[in-house]
Amino acid sequence: MSETGAPAKVLIVEDHHATMDGLFLGLSNVPGLKVVGTAATSDEGLKQLNEHHPDIIVLDLHLPGTMGPKATIEAFRAAAGEQTKLIIFSAESRMAFIQSVLAMGVSAYLLKSERVAKVAETIQAVLAGKSGLISEEVTKTYKKITRAEMEVLTMLGRGMKYQEIAEHRVTSVATARKQCETLLLKLNLESREQLIAWAVQNGFGSVEMES
Repeated sequence: MSETGAPAKVLIVEDHHATMDGLFLGLSNVPGLKVVGTAATSDEGLKQLNEHHPDIIVLDLHLPGTMGPKATIEAFRAAAGEQTKLIIFSAESRMAFIQSVLAMGVSAYLLKSERVAKVAETIQAVLAGKSGLISEEVTKTYKKITRAEMEVLTMLGRGMKYQEIAEHRVTSVATARKQCETLLLKLNLESREQLIAWAVQNGFGSVEMES
């Protein structure tokens, strides 16, 4: 429900029609929610946004057209204002990418592997004022990695050596090496080379959202 007691208005922007249909049917059956529009492109989504003024937008980031993920979020955020909340619904699972998206002010990031019931649950949580929500499938791996360790992963992903990491973080080489050894244990990896490969594969140090 919205703050006025009326059903919360939901807009779905998704270019895969089977996924869109599933979301539409599933969310339409949730008490307190009303799907007011669907769109398969960012342009149509923005048109529907201006027409219906939804409370929640469930938004795919890779839509037909000229806008990349970053420009898509910026366009919807600018058009929506503070009252409309964005929930990203995407197949992209790299944490570095997800962190960049959350930093742009979206309320939640869900993977497309989620069931409609989880999408509905997340919508209700966002309506209740929660933010920074991420699919559990993503957080299972990343919740055990500290912010400092994520910084180290970013530097490893950029090809930096222990000495360079230590200088950048104003610490000792021994500390930088110890952090990498801890990451090896946490991620069940065996060598620095495997850790670097993992960092690169998961977007640390190299992820930039297309504009």
